[in-house]
Amino acid sequence: MSGTVADLAAQLRTGLAAVLPQLGALGVTQRRAKLAQALGLPGAQVTPSALLSRIGVPQSDQAGDLWPKLLALLADSADGAAAGWNLTVPDVLVVTADDVQVLGVTLPPEISFTVRLGTLRLADVLEVRQDITLTLSVPSDPAGAALQLSVRGIRLTLPTDALLTLLAPGGSALEGDVQAGLDMTGVHFQGGGKNGLAVPLRAAPPGLRAPALYLAPAGGALRFTASFGASLLGVADATLDGIGSELTPGAPATPVPPSGMGLSMALGPARGSGFLERRGDEYRGALGLALGVVDVRAFGILRPGEPSLLIALSAHFTPAVELGLAFTLNAVGGIVGIGRAIDRAGLAAAVQSGHLDDVLFPDDPARAAPQILQTLASVFPARRGSQVVGPTFRLGWGRPVSFVTADLGLVLELPSGVVALLGRLRIALPAPQAPILDLRASVAGVMDPGAGLVEMVADLAGSRLLTAGIEGGIALRIKVGSDAAFILSAGGFHPRFPKPAGFPVPRRLSIAIASAPALSIVFSGYFAVTPGTAQAGATLTAVIGSSDTGVSGQLGFDALLRWEPSFGVVLDLYGSFHLRFDGHSLCSVDIRVRVEGPTPCWHVAGRASVSLFFIDVSFPFDEHWACTGAVGAPPAPDVAPLLEHELDNPRTWEPVLPDGAANLAALRGDGADTGRLLHPLGRLRFSQRVVPLDVTVTRFGPGRLQNPTAFAVTVRFGDGSGAVQPVREQFARADFFDLTDDEKLTQPAFELLRSGSELTPPAAGGGAPRRTVEVRYETKWLGERGAPPQPRAPWTLAETHLLAALQHGAVATSAVHGDRIRYVSPPAPTALKAPSFAVAHVDTLTEVTELGRKSTFTEAALSFDAPSGRTQLLHVVPPYELKATP
Repeated sequence: MSGTVADLAAQLRTGLAAVLPQLGALGVTQRRAKLAQALGLPGAQVTPSALLSRIGVPQSDQAGDLWPKLLALLADSADGAAAGWNLTVPDVLVVTADDVQVLGVTLPPEISFTVRLGTLRLADVLEVRQDITLTLSVPSDPAGAALQLSVRGIRLTLPTDALLTLLAPGGSALEGDVQAGLDMTGVHFQGGGKNGLAVPLRAAPPGLRAPALYLAPAGGALRFTASFGASLLGVADATLDGIGSELTPGAPATPVPPSGMGLSMALGPARGSGFLERRGDEYRGALGLALGVVDVRAFGILRPGEPSLLIALSAHFTPAVELGLAFTLNAVGGIVGIGRAIDRAGLAAAVQSGHLDDVLFPDDPARAAPQILQTLASVFPARRGSQVVGPTFRLGWGRPVSFVTADLGLVLELPSGVVALLGRLRIALPAPQAPILDLRASVAGVMDPGAGLVEMVADLAGSRLLTAGIEGGIALRIKVGSDAAFILSAGGFHPRFPKPAGFPVPRRLSIAIASAPALSIVFSGYFAVTPGTAQAGATLTAVIGSSDTGVSGQLGFDALLRWEPSFGVVLDLYGSFHLRFDGHSLCSVDIRVRVEGPTPCWHVAGRASVSLFFIDVSFPFDEHWACTGAVGAPPAPDVAPLLEHELDNPRTWEPVLPDGAANLAALRGDGADTGRLLHPLGRLRFSQRVVPLDVTVTRFGPGRLQNPTAFAVTVRFGDGSGAVQPVREQFARADFFDLTDDEKLTQPAFELLRSGSELTPPAAGGGAPRRTVEVRYETKWLGERGAPPQPRAPWTLAETHLLAALQHGAVATSAVHGDRIRYVSPPAPTALKAPSFAVAHVDTLTEVTELGRKSTFTEAALSFDAPSGRTQLLHVVPPYELKATP
């Protein structure tokens, strides 16, 4: 019983559906045995360990290394959990340590399996002090199945170490939460990835500064390590990194000694701090030195084996250098890397985590050295043959102190030409030392001319208004070429919008209006624009008391805007109120409303639910009003004249050089208006972007065509000779096909569709006209120094002599030419696998093989006459979603 998350969901759903009608007539012992067999639990027993092992660990490469090892560690000790554990399938089944309650005999279309455990001791040095929750969500389509893991209050007690005893005489322990998810796209950890994470902390001993807890796989074990700062004997500040323990299921914990240390101290007029560590096959170090009015800071990463070197330098001026008009130059610096490159994902992660300061001008090189070096390594990873270089500046504005500071950096990657713009703005009013408004914005942008990409990400990490935290981010992607895209997001996306591949989805824009132990009020929102949608939403959440006892409420909306065929909005409103005592719901009110309009009419539908103790009442409603009849669509567009105009547009015609040929000759007209010039051996390409060709379209921009139409353009030589090949360009599907709002959210926004043709002329015959040009040389005799040169008559070199001379010319004897002909075997070409789409049965996800695979979603959809890509029986899916054939 192995496979992906979707396979696991399908197996559990099938097993439970088969046995559910039988459970009600059985005793508790028989129910547990029957249920264990139906769910395929290890050992045929319903225990916490068996449930975590079965539900939490699908045998899939998508899970990475960390997820299965963490679940194995939890499962190994799960049977020692308190008796309050349970397995819940809402409205279907509740399983506890001593009972099996059957709540229904049929499964709803969407179900979930939730395993909850209380406190749990995993080892002498590691325990879970609150709870563990593992949820498998099973929608009607198993491909959307997802696992969610929450471990709240995981507490690591650091091992006894002589150095640790000096820094924390009373011992130390760190406590945090682990939140993770696993679906068909892979594993997602809050604070990291599938191979390691930084655990968000909730508690640390007093006296420790900037504590951090890390979790990562180490062979067959899990490694928990910590880093923090503390006072060393009252004369220096020290930072300890990498101390912790390794845990293997069924074995005692193994202490992990610290891997590095940072120190800062003041001796006389000079103050300095430094850090040195060895991590794997590389060395990392940091140095800070204050000498009078200049503070010098340096960070370095050296990997001797490759070799690879990265250095970040900065010099801070005290006082700042006056530039005039209240502007100051506070610091200058630079980044130099040999064998290093710019990583877009690492740069976006640095912005969203608030660590962009680590790349520009970190405030305390000793105390935050481990994080600074880790950020530099992730933003500028090692890459053979690549270099990075660029300056950085810190500017200030304000009197008597700079309450506005701006950090700027411009880093160039060679030889690719990728440019990274780094920036950070801080506005601290009325003063940076005690601000009422502390607004911090980190911005990073990447421009890659070779890939046709411009990407920007910004985040407000660390911002506050009085005591209220302000969070959120903005991200932008503009991409041209075969995978063109335009995406703008402030605070994320609509809940049903799939995350764009590789896009740094920003955090929700939010402000904590109230944040106290017994009162929490948080407002959050988002806005996004994609080629087919405009999205917006907001949520206001309030909690009085605790999560177990108190009152909680929520109000929010999610909206999709459209402008065609007329302006309209689809608005989902939701609200809830819950009164709980000791974890039990006493009273609750939930409402869900969908509003659509204003054309063809306003439509409101939804459901209100009220629960009081054991009484549940629901009120569905569905109303229409202000109906105006048919939507006032714009007049049907006439596409044919626009397409004919493109035939006369010189920009749509392009001469193309033959494959592998260089432009050895420059073509020049004879003075007359001869139009575009074609290379004698080249090809002629016609490509337009008005409408896709050879596919049936139903609309053109905001207007619908009178009838579905397929447009075609035939391009050929007058005598019909030569070869014709199709040319493709990117087209926005929503501009040419009728798509619902859901389809605009979930289907490809752009696709490569036919835009024209490329003509290849026939090979020239023996009788084709040719023109031969003699190779003539000009000789000048320079004579004595200062004498005018004496020209000689041009002369012609015979072909045999020319060929002999070429072997001894400057080109033939150059090092570049020698290297080119030395290696006769060309390197194997590297290429990405082209995407494809298949048509599958909706109910079984088995492929309709007779329709074949298509290179685009549109071609696959039109193969069964469904431009939307879905009917009641068939739909278009990528190949990885197909059910495997036995």
